[in-house]
Amino acid sequence: MSETDQQPSQASSPSTSEQPETPARSYPRTFGALIGSMIFLLVLVVPIVLIVQWRGNLEREVSGANKIYKADWAEAVRSAQAADLDVLYPRELPSGWYANTDPSYQGGDEPAWTMSFVKGETSYVGLELSSRSAQAMAQKNVDPQARKGDEVDIETDVATTWTEWSDADGDNAYSTEVGDQTLMLWGPKDGDVRDYLALLTTEPLE
Repeated sequence: MSETDQQPSQASSPSTSEQPETPARSYPRTFGALIGSMIFLLVLVVPIVLIVQWRGNLEREVSGANKIYKADWAEAVRSAQAADLDVLYPRELPSGWYANTDPSYQGGDEPAWTMSFVKGETSYVGLELSSRSAQAMAQKNVDPQARKGDEVDIETDVATTWTEWSDADGDNAYSTEVGDQTLMLWGPKDGDVRDYLALLTTEPLE
């Protein structure tokens, strides 16, 4: 028997040059998990944000922060007339207009009756019946440098002749004498001041 036949067979050992098998990368699975997490956060966070916003709006509404104040000008006129005060007022308000402040009567040496009406954010009309001069009222209500204009004929229940006033920005006003007092209405350029003149009355308000 040859020497080669007498030597026991040896199991072949794995090659040391072979490396462990690397698992496949899992990027697609990781990206999908990220998207899922984002969707979960949105589903969780969005309702919370909406609830907080809703509660904030509700609190503002309850507190009156979002409420537009509309004065009961008709009741103020009735009260003034019941006290035998000389007051003027529009018999009705054009569509969309309302009184944004309570009408007021100031007694003393210079009695004055004032009202104001607004529409939207830029349209307004002020009214004052006072013992002061038209010039003084124009400087107060229109502009310190208010300019006196022409006299114009406008047929109304309280007067037929009115004096125009204006300032450098184009705001305008109309004044007239009512007994021993001065009546003035004023507002912004291209406003509705002249339209209000035809609505004025001194009749008792029912």
